[in-house]
Amino acid sequence: MDILHCLIHAGEDCLKVIPFLFLTLLFIEWLEHRASHKFEGLISRAGRLGPMVGSILGCVPQCGFSASCSTLFNGGLISAGTLVAVYISTSDEALPILLSHPEHWEKIFPLLMAKVIIAVIAGMLLDGIWHPQAQREEFSRTAPAHSCSCHGNHSWWSILLAAFRRMLSILAFLFLLTFLLNVAIEAIGKERFGAMLLPGFFQPLLTAIFGLIPNCATSVLLTQLYLEGLISFGAVVSGLSTAAGIGLLVLLRGGRSKKTIFVVLGTLLIAAVASGILLQMIF
Repeated sequence: MDILHCLIHAGEDCLKVIPFLFLTLLFIEWLEHRASHKFEGLISRAGRLGPMVGSILGCVPQCGFSASCSTLFNGGLISAGTLVAVYISTSDEALPILLSHPEHWEKIFPLLMAKVIIAVIAGMLLDGIWHPQAQREEFSRTAPAHSCSCHGNHSWWSILLAAFRRMLSILAFLFLLTFLLNVAIEAIGKERFGAMLLPGFFQPLLTAIFGLIPNCATSVLLTQLYLEGLISFGAVVSGLSTAAGIGLLVLLRGGRSKKTIFVVLGTLLIAAVASGILLQMIF
């Protein structure tokens, strides 16, 4: 096995994506600084249409939107269905990586559409079964006031710096993951490596559980495996539907009851796995 070849190949892959990745992250940071407050206000006023509005806004690439919505939910300002819809439709670092690969742009629209449709259905069903009025009655009055640490200095310099730092972080994950994938594939073969990822019924379940890890590395790995052809479309949809990043941490630390957290995470996981298995059967 040629370790040097794997390192060079990983480095070449990272260098190729830098221009598109930086421009994408620059736009995301600008959007985060300029429009996130407006999005928060829009989703908090959406009422019964919250899951629909949340699913659409969630697919817009923003690094802190899921965390902001978790804070709004912890403050009793949006419903559980709206929060689940946002979690499902957001893709953490997946979209920037996909946009940095022009040869795979045709995969973006089907992925986003699948996640938005799943988000709307899951969110509406949850609010239909557990009415928002009942949610408000259950709401803990000790929940902290909503705020988000994602909003900071709005200068162009701060936006450029934030985009550059985020790009370095993603590139570090991407280089490490690509290198390890190359080593594994070269050592045991692509077909055998793919077989180890539990193809079929279990793959969406595995990726959905993995997606619950609140770290951007999860969405980076899932996207990379999908682009390498090692996991199915249903599996990547399942994994990215649960990959809500730091939004999950904000929810867990927000003072809501264990019952509420269980319902939100349970709905998220069931919707992701069921949809992933269905999509895998269809495609």
